[in-house]
Amino acid sequence: MNGRPIAYVMEQTLGSVTHYLNLRREETAAQSAPVRWLPIEFHPTHMPWAVAGSLRALRAIASVMNEVDGIFVHTTTIALLAAEHFRHKPTVLSSDGTPLSKRDMRAAYGLKPDGRFGGRFKRVLYRRVFRRAAGFVAWSSWTKASLVEDYGCREEDIAVIPPGINLDEFAPGDRLHELPRILFVGNDFPRKGGDRLLDVFRQRLRSRAELVLVTRAEVPAEPGVEVHRNVPANSEKLRQLYATCDVFALPTRADCYSLACMEALAAGLPLVATRVGGIPDMIREGETGYLVERDDAAALGDALESLVSDPAMRRAMGLVCREEAFRRFDVRSNARRLFEFVRSRC
Repeated sequence: MNGRPIAYVMEQTLGSVTHYLNLRREETAAQSAPVRWLPIEFHPTHMPWAVAGSLRALRAIASVMNEVDGIFVHTTTIALLAAEHFRHKPTVLSSDGTPLSKRDMRAAYGLKPDGRFGGRFKRVLYRRVFRRAAGFVAWSSWTKASLVEDYGCREEDIAVIPPGINLDEFAPGDRLHELPRILFVGNDFPRKGGDRLLDVFRQRLRSRAELVLVTRAEVPAEPGVEVHRNVPANSEKLRQLYATCDVFALPTRADCYSLACMEALAAGLPLVATRVGGIPDMIREGETGYLVERDDAAALGDALESLVSDPAMRRAMGLVCREEAFRRFDVRSNARRLFEFVRSRC
């Protein structure tokens, strides 16, 4: 090793943007080796993002090959065309989920099912890329299990490191209001299960609680339902809503992981969420919240009713939520772990 930088190739879509910004902010504090940041911006094209993003990542990696000791790529979606470079520079791949782990979510994301040939080709392609990686960062045990079971990766090569958040920004606040407030955060309202939550609220919780929806969707306000549109991620407005609500609900139909759930834990909000993707990693049943099956309205209503009707339980669970956030999702600690693992492999 000659102490040259490691190239961090970072996809700029959805929660990956926040992950990138958090890592950049913590780079100095983590006292890691030098970093060369290569953000891969998303721009709509006629090509699938896996192809367009991989082409952009390939060009970015090629431009720094003689200047770096190794490569880190988040996510695997943009790594598909750079496998040949991985022969020459040790590379760590990072992902919140694999194509096979996400195959039953494609419809919720508006994607067609993979055909027989397309699915087989994609699996072979990803296996080829993964075989050349020096290590992996998985956001959850769900992702790690797929890397091992579906793609033949070695368990010892995989570090489970959630992305983490700035816990100082999501502290609990004043919750002295007449009715308990249930918070939902999700711009993709149907995919995140906002419609299901709204139906359950109307049928079982109106007049007993208030529902606070943060979304870009054109959902009208109604009695007991407060709607906040176009609230930016990490904004003061969003942090204030976390601080002043009492319960967080995310009955999502498709998610690999959830930064919003981490934010809710940090704010001391008991969670009710669906058993989807890596979300079960985030909730300790009966201690920090409840997990329900996808589109199970009865279970969703039961879990929310139990929290709405018991303020003492909400407060007790909220304290455990905050402790859990400090233990598992502190961005400083998790960024340090990520930088150290990458350097150990590169």
